[in-house]
Amino acid sequence: MDDKLPEQAGDLGPLVVGIAGSARKQGNSAALLRRVLSGLGGDVRTEIVFLADTEIRPCTGCHYCQTAGACCIEDGMAAIYPKLVEADAILLASPAYMGGIASRMQAFMERTWPLRKGQLAGKLASCIVTGRRRIGMAGGVMEEYFNRLGVTKLPGVLGFAFESGEIQQDREAAAQADRLAAAFGGLLSVTAGPGQERVPMFARQAEAVEGRHVDAR
Repeated sequence: MDDKLPEQAGDLGPLVVGIAGSARKQGNSAALLRRVLSGLGGDVRTEIVFLADTEIRPCTGCHYCQTAGACCIEDGMAAIYPKLVEADAILLASPAYMGGIASRMQAFMERTWPLRKGQLAGKLASCIVTGRRRIGMAGGVMEEYFNRLGVTKLPGVLGFAFESGEIQQDREAAAQADRLAAAFGGLLSVTAGPGQERVPMFARQAEAVEGRHVDAR
């Protein structure tokens, strides 16, 4: 389920968790995800969770987590929840399917409902979307998800490709991935003390990230 860069496995620096929603571990969205994470460098730890490697059943709407604070479904999400809580930054990657996101990513997002009450608030977050031509609402869906979690959003990456490997031809997507890595790295290198805010620095970083981003603002 996990993909850690060997040189980072023992580090104690900030952690960026990537969630890969594609059924293809060598697909285009996964390639951009790896590019961003490999570009962080320094003492930043990285980990990729491939949703295709684990069983994530759909939310049943039972409202158990409303009172218990945890999900009652026993499946692969049990191992993912603590990773999200530990992470300093979260990066979602999904292909666009029929104008929306991959079903595995949708199921993952729905199952994080127990974490909607501030458990992830303030973490850095961004997303990667790939598609052949029209991506529809794929980026908007993930942005709204971030809004509900209260995370600090960074402009994401939009790539155009269809068959695995075609994303290598999208120079703009590669440039966006590199800019996102630089933005993540710059923010994560700052250790905020008690009462200190990261937001002003984030605003300056965001101004420098240009191009086709999926942040709709």
